Amino acid sequence: MFRCKQFVVNQTNCAMKVNTDSIILGSWAKPNQGVHILDIGTGTGILALMMAQQSIPSAKITAIDIDKGAALQASANVAASPWPTKITVQHTKLSDLAADNAFDLIVSNPPYFEQVKGDSHAYQSQSEIREHARQTVSLTPVNLLSFVAETLTRTGEFYCLYPFARENEIIDMAAELGLFTNRILRVQHDDQRGPYVTVFCMSKQQNQNQNHKHRDIEHLAIRDEAGDYSCDFKALCREFYLRF
Repeated sequence: MFRCKQFVVNQTNCAMKVNTDSIILGSWAKPNQGVHILDIGTGTGILALMMAQQSIPSAKITAIDIDKGAALQASANVAASPWPTKITVQHTKLSDLAADNAFDLIVSNPPYFEQVKGDSHAYQSQSEIREHARQTVSLTPVNLLSFVAETLTRTGEFYCLYPFARENEIIDMAAELGLFTNRILRVQHDDQRGPYVTVFCMSKQQNQNQNHKHRDIEHLAIRDEAGDYSCDFKALCREFYLRF
């Protein structure tokens, strides 16, 4: 069980547990005045709940997951939260989602491990559910970005994360589909190591005075030199982490 300041996440029946990446993504994403919000691949429901906490009272959040167990777990977490009527959980594939409205905000912590090729034994111990939750076989970047390009409002924003090594690939892929990457957050474990993941903020509109080479780039080190959570990490996640 993962406890936040305003809600609790039970994760017993979910293949992918709450992790630091999700907390960073949910803390960095800002619903602002968005009314129609979508969480793709909700898992435990953590991102949907974080958006519920930060969004305006009239916001309506749809959270979807391809895995039935995860959808049931997320539904239970939503029902036990302060926002049981604000979030609707659906057990469905992204391609089957029936959206009545375009979305003002879309968030996703997508699967980003490539499907295993050759004689690799790296995933032999994975369950099938966990494998689908972690690998792009169930939701490729191009499928995700294509959906976002079709359903995001003109002024809406899309937040997601992928490995830092794929940063340029994801930015170029999004641009081909009409999505501008206006802000990125490069996350590293500490100052002694380089970034391992990039959090993206995309929209259909390009920020003024920004271009492909001069976008807003932020950096976040999770730990400081002493191995404790850094001041920047605490400041970012303070609304959610009990210990902060």
